[in-house]
Amino acid sequence: MKTTVKRTLALLLATASMASVLTACGSSGSAAADTSTDTQAASASSDTSELGPVLSRIKESGEMVIATASGYMPYEFVDITSSNQDVIGVDMALGDKIIEKLSDKLGVEVKKKVEDTTFTANLAAVAADQVDIMLAGMSPTEERKQNMDFSDVYLKAEQRIMVRKADADQYKDIDSFNGKTIAVQKNTTQEKIAQNSLPGVSVTSMEKIPLAVLELTTNKADGVVIESTVAQPYLIANTDLVLCDAELPEDVRYKDTAVAVPKGNEDFLELINETIKECQDEGLIDQWLEEYSSIAAEQNAG
Repeated sequence: MKTTVKRTLALLLATASMASVLTACGSSGSAAADTSTDTQAASASSDTSELGPVLSRIKESGEMVIATASGYMPYEFVDITSSNQDVIGVDMALGDKIIEKLSDKLGVEVKKKVEDTTFTANLAAVAADQVDIMLAGMSPTEERKQNMDFSDVYLKAEQRIMVRKADADQYKDIDSFNGKTIAVQKNTTQEKIAQNSLPGVSVTSMEKIPLAVLELTTNKADGVVIESTVAQPYLIANTDLVLCDAELPEDVRYKDTAVAVPKGNEDFLELINETIKECQDEGLIDQWLEEYSSIAAEQNAG
């Protein structure tokens, strides 16, 4: 009888001991799992916290929001041959390269979202941090630098005055435009030139370049201040237009083009500048300029 009791007690003690070990193991496994989850979450949080505001936003959303204003050939214009009326051009090609580098850096597939509005709306959106980047053939002026940051320059061009060929002989210098009407795109360096560097002219500001050119072709304006690169598709499509001999003052004659981003995003700017340099070294920007100028001329002629 005593032997039976002892065996029973021993069995109970062994069972209790085993249960205690199993419980401890279960708790240890659960704790390890919780610790692993916490570590992963902390790591993910750390990855995002090391990024600037725009890169963090892009990583979380999986898209880069581009502000642009189509109609500024060959930088950005609507592809009328595409079913979706996609915006194409030099700036969009550069944007694609930036997205490729972003995807590698952030470890996520970044998609492109284009917000095609007006140049004026573009400026407001990037200044208010409502978009990630502005690709719109824009000059990095000192005034604009107060509200946004700029990349390195990726294109340079000459500012010219486009006129009707029939009137070209009368415009030998900028004083020849005294009393004339000049059409420009609103809130651009061309508008500033017309307002400040062409004495005695009346300035008509339009939201987009095609509308400014229309003012010229319908005899509502006598000239259009326009970037030489942007003028080419119009000159090819309309042989009644030419760039006149009158030269703009040296301090406003040449235009730099850069990418704009909301202020306080140095890591994003560094990535953009790396992309620009790679594209320049590979000759891609010159290639895109030729390619999209040709496409724009064909579409404009059609």
